[in-house]
Amino acid sequence: MKILLSVLLFVVVTLTSVSSARPKKEGKKLFVRCQGDSCPKPKNAHHQQYRLPTSCLDYLRKGVSKCGVYKIYDNAGNSFPVYCDMKTEPGNAWTLVESWSNKNRAFSQFKSAVFSTNAPVNENAPNFNIYRQTLSRIQSIKSHSTHWRATCSYPTHGVDYRDYVRGNFKDFDIMTYLGAGVCKKVEYINIRGHIGIHTTARWWQLLNTDSLHIDSSHTGCGFVPVAGSVSSEDNFGYPDVINPNFRCTANDKSTTQWWFGGHL
Repeated sequence: MKILLSVLLFVVVTLTSVSSARPKKEGKKLFVRCQGDSCPKPKNAHHQQYRLPTSCLDYLRKGVSKCGVYKIYDNAGNSFPVYCDMKTEPGNAWTLVESWSNKNRAFSQFKSAVFSTNAPVNENAPNFNIYRQTLSRIQSIKSHSTHWRATCSYPTHGVDYRDYVRGNFKDFDIMTYLGAGVCKKVEYINIRGHIGIHTTARWWQLLNTDSLHIDSSHTGCGFVPVAGSVSSEDNFGYPDVINPNFRCTANDKSTTQWWFGGHL
């Protein structure tokens, strides 16, 4: 009798185990829980994995650190080449939007075109001597940037923070600003060795007349680089009156660069 009960108990336990291992039934449909890679992926998972780079910062996020020309995409999904600097300021990536040599300073793109004007030149061939992106591309790069900066003779000196200025779009939007001698916030500025940190500087940008620049012979803001200036000296743009002691205008081969970028 005990043997018979043991056999019956074994059969009941076995049937229960088999039943619990089968897919659950709900109506006429069978539901099986997915595990791991068998689960369906979110609709945007593929897009997130292969997101198109919209600025040089996207390349830095992927671990790229070599300076050079890279392909990025505007907000409409169109590709174009840009020069990327991902080394001179660790943790930051900068996209070149404009550059000219002192020899080419009279071109309207560099002397009188404000940043809100469409004045491209060599927009598909980034270089340091005569280059400016289209307005739509500059706006697209800006939408993925937090900061802007200007450098002098970057191909020669890189960035050692002499004759250099950096600001953020939140405090000073250089794309929309129009004015004459208005004090605007900058994070760091150096003109001919005069240094200002988290201060204000006087900026000019006048439609069809003056590209964005500082006149370092003027006072009135926190940053006062008057010593060593020449009368009505122009810096970082509108290169009308120049000073050979300022790197951007030291000689015909000197260059000025404008960049948009951000921090990781």
